[in-house]
Amino acid sequence: MAEYDDNAAINHLQYLNDYIFLDGIMVSKEAVLIVPTQKIGVKGNYVRFDIGKNKIYRNRYIVTGIGNIIDFRNKKLLLTEKDEFVAFQGDSIVFHTDDIFKGNYFSIFNLKTEKYQKVENANYNPRPRPDVEVDETTPPYVINMYRVNGKKEVLVRDAGYGEAQPLIGDDVKRKFPIFWLNNTSFLYANFSKNQQIASIYRVNTDNTSEKIADIDAIPATAENTFFELGEGGTVIYSCAKGRFQIDLIKKKADKIVFESIGNNFSVESEENPKYGRAIKFENKEIGKKWCRFDNAKTINGFAAFQNDMVIGPDRYPQGVVVWNTTTSKWTTIEVSSLAEIVGWVEQ
Repeated sequence: MAEYDDNAAINHLQYLNDYIFLDGIMVSKEAVLIVPTQKIGVKGNYVRFDIGKNKIYRNRYIVTGIGNIIDFRNKKLLLTEKDEFVAFQGDSIVFHTDDIFKGNYFSIFNLKTEKYQKVENANYNPRPRPDVEVDETTPPYVINMYRVNGKKEVLVRDAGYGEAQPLIGDDVKRKFPIFWLNNTSFLYANFSKNQQIASIYRVNTDNTSEKIADIDAIPATAENTFFELGEGGTVIYSCAKGRFQIDLIKKKADKIVFESIGNNFSVESEENPKYGRAIKFENKEIGKKWCRFDNAKTINGFAAFQNDMVIGPDRYPQGVVVWNTTTSKWTTIEVSSLAEIVGWVEQ
């Protein structure tokens, strides 16, 4: 788990701690690393566990949502660059940079040499797909495609009106959530002018497309919608009306009642004002907690959840609760300032 120092607002420190379970019982706590979220001379974030999704590789390396790499076995910060994670490839971790000042290129961190280098081969592309962009000149907007050879094509002539970001003022920037299924097709949300209907389309780079589903009566929200990959390879679309599993075969979007979080654990998607969320293992309820599903972490037989105390409209973080199949009981870990549940490793 990543935890903020009690004086993090001043010293910007966060701790990476390891909570060790043996036979289903927590037996010890070990400090892995102390790192700052900000550093003098470094613009923006330095190391952050609480932005984006953390990934654990080879039961040893943490790749944070902003592109930091930590070797927690050797308690070592390996990389502080802030680039987009692309893929794990054997002993290499691939990142992508698309910056107005730095340029557009791929980089590779070699886990054996612990070296980080820009790929100089201009033809290197670990995700060989064309670039797409939205032309917002005149609504309804257009989606253009740039093939690998640089040729520009109109891919979608009527892409709708985009999703208004929750900004104040007349000049509201629009967003188009786009989700690549593979190197030749992607999903996007085609919004109506009044923002209340989102039609999910699948678009192929051979200039064909099909409507998958309509989601209507979408209420106003302060957050933008997004696609994400769920457990088992499912595609999920999240909006103010709820979370929907996209069925590409049957062409429909089903509202998710219980969110799968892996290893046969699931959590109620929508919070109940009386008890929070019900939690299940193998479809059998194991408890109700004021928790989240989006940062819950599981491994075979274990699940960890952020635990809150709720009094009226106010929430007070209480730390983390863990349930396991060995004891079939809950363990409460008191954490004063939780940054993120990073994940599980086996020793």
